[in-house]
Amino acid sequence: MPDRPGPLPPLQNLRAFEAAARLESFTAAARELCLTQGAVSRQIRTLEERLRVSLFDRGDRGVRLTAAGRRYYDVVADALGAVARATADLVADGDDTTVTVGTTSAIASLWLMPRLTGFRLRAADLDIRVLASDRDFERNSDEVDLVIEYARDPQQGEGVWRLFDEEIFPVCSPDYLGGRATPERADQLPLETLLVLDDDHPDWMGWTEWLRRAGVEAGPLRHPIRINSYPTLLQAAAAGEGIALGWRHLVDEFLAAGTLVPLLPEAMTAPGAFYLRTTRPVADDSPPGRLRDWFLGTHLQGPVAS
Repeated sequence: MPDRPGPLPPLQNLRAFEAAARLESFTAAARELCLTQGAVSRQIRTLEERLRVSLFDRGDRGVRLTAAGRRYYDVVADALGAVARATADLVADGDDTTVTVGTTSAIASLWLMPRLTGFRLRAADLDIRVLASDRDFERNSDEVDLVIEYARDPQQGEGVWRLFDEEIFPVCSPDYLGGRATPERADQLPLETLLVLDDDHPDWMGWTEWLRRAGVEAGPLRHPIRINSYPTLLQAAAAGEGIALGWRHLVDEFLAAGTLVPLLPEAMTAPGAFYLRTTRPVADDSPPGRLRDWFLGTHLQGPVAS
């Protein structure tokens, strides 16, 4: 029987160290791991304190591995790579008919699920699993096969495609207006009850940015209602509780049903777009490859240049 391994550092510390060492940058490692630069720095500092050795020389022009850091990196990179390969092999061997799509809860419920029926009619032999999470999925995540996400600065390289651009505009229920005069200009909106998405993701556009782009330097909103779930926020808007920012591809069913209506004639072009990406190379005839090709054939605007 193999010997029991000794104490190991936390996995998140090792992953932060491996990414920073490979990329020679805490900032680039943070971008890859979808963390802040400060979080990566803290994780590496914690690892150094545990090991009682400096792993990086930190300077004005970036970071470089120390001699001890280089030795440790060679071992850690090999070990994490072996675990990743073994995981991928087991997933492939254990279930060859399931494809997992990762996306936010808003995209999953408001855009993805209503459209999957079209694919299921063509591929009844496949099982589709949707993993909805409002955290970002890492580039090489082993949790999912495909990721659908909104981004201003998408990941570059192979396996990333631009699905569609987006427009953002104020929407409300016809009941919200209650027969009174409809706001006709953006500068009238701060006086209304605005439904605010309480999410600190830097890519999503909120009311402050939308108003600024519309030429309105608004101070504190007068009657905001903060909600941390976009589907719940739209339900509140449909119930007449206030005005929401509508993302066209996420509110189209509400608009078609008449439960939400555009409040102003113009729409703001979003600073980002929706993207599809794979988390690893996939064969065209594999379950992820088949679903990927269906998405691209239905919605593709273009690949993302590397």
